[in-house]
Amino acid sequence: MSFLRPALSSGLVLPVLLFALHLSPLHAAPGVTVDEGLRQVAPSEAEQKARFSEGVAAYDAGDFSKAYEIWLPLAQQDDLAAMRNVALLFREGRGVARDPARALYFYERAARGGLVSAQLNTAFMYLEGDGIERDYKTASFWFHAAAIAGVPAARYNLGVMYEKGLGVENDPARALGWYALAARVGHEQALQRLTLLVPSLPGPPPPSEADAALSRTTPPPTPAEFDRLDHGAP
Repeated sequence: MSFLRPALSSGLVLPVLLFALHLSPLHAAPGVTVDEGLRQVAPSEAEQKARFSEGVAAYDAGDFSKAYEIWLPLAQQDDLAAMRNVALLFREGRGVARDPARALYFYERAARGGLVSAQLNTAFMYLEGDGIERDYKTASFWFHAAAIAGVPAARYNLGVMYEKGLGVENDPARALGWYALAARVGHEQALQRLTLLVPSLPGPPPPSEADAALSRTTPPPTPAEFDRLDHGAP
C-alpha cells in the first residue's frame, strides 16, 4: 500500500501527549495560554515532514515498530497521512498487535479530514467486515466520497452497490452511470460490466411476425463482482 505525503495540518489535537510535560501551568510563561504554548513548542511543518519520512524509511526497512512510534505522535497532531499509515499498521498487525477497531478509528479520522485514500480504505473495511461488523450502507457512503473525488475503483464499486442494492436502493441507471465514469478512465471491470449490461437494457419493441420470422432477446448478464484491490488506493 503506498504512502502519501499531503500538506500537514497545522491543527493540534488536545491533549497532545508528546508535549504535555512541557506545557503544564507551572512551566508556562506568565500571560501565555496553553494554545499559544503549544504553537511555540510544536515542530515546524518541515520538521514534521522529515519525521514522517523517517517513518517511511523505517517501514520500508521492515522496522514496523519504529514506524509506529514515529507516526503515532504525528497522527495525534492531525497529520492525515500519518493517521492512514497508523491505521494500516493496526489493520495488518505490523509493529503492533492487530486491532481492526483502532485501524478503523484512524482511517475514519483521516477520511473525515478529506484524505481520499483513507476514504477508500474505510469503505473497504465496512464492505468486507474486516474485523468489524459489515455495514454496506456506511461502505456506500465512503465509496461515494471517494467516487466524487475521482477514484475509479470507488466509482466501479459504487456501481456494483447500486446494481445489487447493497446499502443503497437498487438503481440500474445509477449503476450504469458510475460504471461509465469508471470505464472512462480505463477501469477494466467497469468496461466489462458495461459490455454485459448495455445489451440487456430494454430496447424498442420486437418486430412483428411480418417483419421478422424470429426475435431473440439478450440473456441476462452474470452477477457483478466488487473490485477488491484495496491496496490500489491513490
